[in-house]
Amino acid sequence: METKKSYHEKKEELLKDLSARIDDLKKKADQSAADLKVKYYEQIEALRPKQEAARKKLKELKESGEDKWEGLKDGIEHAFTDLKKTFDNAMGKFKHK
Repeated sequence: METKKSYHEKKEELLKDLSARIDDLKKKADQSAADLKVKYYEQIEALRPKQEAARKKLKELKESGEDKWEGLKDGIEHAFTDLKKTFDNAMGKFKHK
């Protein structure tokens, strides 16, 4: 059975990885031609609220008691799935340009 601590650490690591990858997208956008830059920034800005939602869910998890954290997992999984899906969508648009 997974513990609250190991689950939190795993999700924290995933969020750090995705955040670094979002920063890389921003660097690519910064180096793009002006006409593409706006489109790239739109994609990146769509990621920010999803990233913040995942951070908030992790904060809730951290602050939850050992007996309550299991009930938060569905919301956490949804937030991370939403962030990853939006990130993958943005990556697809970067690759097609």
